Amino acid sequence: MKRAGLFVAGFASGWAVRSTVDSSRALIVGAISAIYSTVDRVKRIAAIEREHLEDLVAEGRARFEARKAAAAARAAGTTPAVEGLRAVEVPRRGRAA
Repeated sequence: MKRAGLFVAGFASGWAVRSTVDSSRALIVGAISAIYSTVDRVKRIAAIEREHLEDLVAEGRARFEARKAAAAARAAGTTPAVEGLRAVEVPRRGRAA
């Protein structure tokens, strides 16, 4: 009788430990999945910001080069080819079809 009680106690404690391990495993797997998702989002945001910064640097460099070319043209006494970006009005030719 005593052995049956020990068996039942061992079986019950094993069952409890197993269910705890399985639930904690699922929790850990879920946490790792969330970490990968967060890392992926951060990488995507960093790539977007890096591209934005590269665009700003390229635009700044283009403006610098245009101003430098315009100043060199003025110093040489010629008309600068490009002095900056300006809006151009397009004449209307009639009604669109």
